[in-house]
Formats: sequence, C-alpha cells, structure tokens
Amino acid sequence: MRVLHVTGAYPTEQNPSEGVFIRTQVESLARLGIDVDVCRLKGTGIGKYIKGIAEIRKAVRSRHYDIVHAHYMYSGWTARFATILPLVVSFMGNDVYGDCNEWGEYRFSNRVSHGLFSRLLSYATAHNIAKSAGLAKYLRAKTTSIISNGVDLDIFYPRTVAKREVGLKEDEQHVLFAGRPSAGGYKRYPLAEAAFELVRKSNPSAQLVTLDRRPQQEVARFLNAADCLLLTSAHEGSPNIVKEALACNLPIVSVDVGDVAERIKEFEGCYIVPDEPTFIAEAVEKVLARGKRLSGGYTAVDELSLAKVARRIQSVYERILS
Repeated sequence: MRVLHVTGAYPTEQNPSEGVFIRTQVESLARLGIDVDVCRLKGTGIGKYIKGIAEIRKAVRSRHYDIVHAHYMYSGWTARFATILPLVVSFMGNDVYGDCNEWGEYRFSNRVSHGLFSRLLSYATAHNIAKSAGLAKYLRAKTTSIISNGVDLDIFYPRTVAKREVGLKEDEQHVLFAGRPSAGGYKRYPLAEAAFELVRKSNPSAQLVTLDRRPQQEVARFLNAADCLLLTSAHEGSPNIVKEALACNLPIVSVDVGDVAERIKEFEGCYIVPDEPTFIAEAVEKVLARGKRLSGGYTAVDELSLAKVARRIQSVYERILS
C-alpha cells in the first residue's frame, strides 16, 4: 500500500511545531509497513494551494499511489483537483469553522464559506476523518470516521521537571496558555490575559506562559514543570495540547470546545468553564490552590497512542481498497 500525504503544514527548522502531529502520524503509519510519501505545499495564501495542484500531479506521475491523504480542507481541495485517486481528507477544526478575531467574533461570510467548502469536499472523497464527534456532525457526510490525532507517549509522560530547567522561577506558579498567541484569533489569547489579570489579584506571583515554535520534547518538559494548562479557543477539533497535558498529568482549565469536555470530565482538578474572564479565573485559582497533579491522565490517553491511532487509519485505507 502506497499513500501520498498532502499538507500545507509540516515541521521545519524555523518552526518545528508547525504540523508536527501530521509528521508523527506519517511516521507511525510507516512503522506499520505502509509506504508513505509527503507532498508539502509551499508558499503562502491561496496561491500555495493553486500551485500545489501541479506539485501533486507531478508526485502522482512519479510513483504509483493507492490513496492520497490530505490534511486540512484547502489541501483536500488541492488534491481533489489534482488527481482522481481515492482521497482521504482529515478535517481539523479551524479549516471547517473558519477564522475569527481575537475575541471570537466571526465574519459571517468566512464562517459560511469554510463550512460550505468543507461539506462539499466531504462528499467528494473516498472517506473523511474528523478529529471530534462535533466536527463530524458539522460535516454531515456519512463516510466519516472520528479519529483524533495520536499522542507520542514516548515524549509526553509524567516525570519530575524542575521549573528552573525550563527557565521558570521556582517560587512562582505557572499557567501554560494552550496555543501560540501568533496562531490566529481563534485561540483568543486576550481572553486568557483578561482572566489572568483577575488571577493575579489573589495570586500576585502567578505567571501566564506561552509556548511558540517549540519542539515536542521542550513542550513536554514545560507540561511537566507547569501547574495548569489554560485553553480559551473559540473553536477546536481535538486539541493536541490537551491530550499531551493529560499524558503529563497536568491539570486543565478549558472553555467547552471540541472534545475537551469528554477528555477531562473524569479528572478531579480539571474544569470546563464558560468563556468569561471571571469564571476562567475562578477555575485557575482553584487549580493553583489545590497544587496537585492529576491522577491517571497518562493511562487515560493510552488509547490515543501513535500506534493505536495509526492502526485505525490503516483500517480506513484497507476499507477503501477492499
């Protein structure tokens, strides 16, 4: 079985975190014996995807592939225009829900166009992969499997990491913002900042920490050194950082988005809160006052190991070809 993966996001030396979950998925599929290649679409804006049609056609002419697997909606349309080979598209969340500003306000035309293009594409594929049940319901296509991105449990696991090892002060408590402030408006970093201003009134030494363009090994160290993870996104599919935090037994405070509520509902010390600064701050204060790691987070995400997720994707490929 030969599969060509198509993506506009893939790790680089300048940005080792960009699309890293796609790379780990590709590598885990290769370990199952699947012959995989990656066509990384280069450039910026819509031009990247238009030029990508020729890049995919060139790749398909150079080797025989059984399946093309595209990641994100725009890459999916690029692949669909480039080849008639069976197409699998992984829909992530932002590609379906559209863009919003830093306070979670959507432009109507953008929201409608992303939803429309995603749904149309989902009917023009051999199979679709949605990262959460909510995302699958939004797409509406019957040929959709719910398969979250896997977690590299060789990197993300509970261990003692002193704060000073990652450049944090030992006499402070640290809350990690789940995402890069530069990743786009939907992460709603200003909402996290507004909530944290309230936290500092009762806990002046508390610090809000952001991670940008960090390799996975470094992210894992921060997750083991920090005291809490905070997620304030306007929308998500199945955020990887939440599953990675669970694997490190790090308490989580999140708005009700994607599949986060399902992931953390069993854990004492984790909270789902309304997306208002007061409620977010109250939950963060509770976590910091409790001062304990989670119990059983690593075990709970075992089902999302890279190997197990890869086998589920392999089953999708086999059904397409059978």
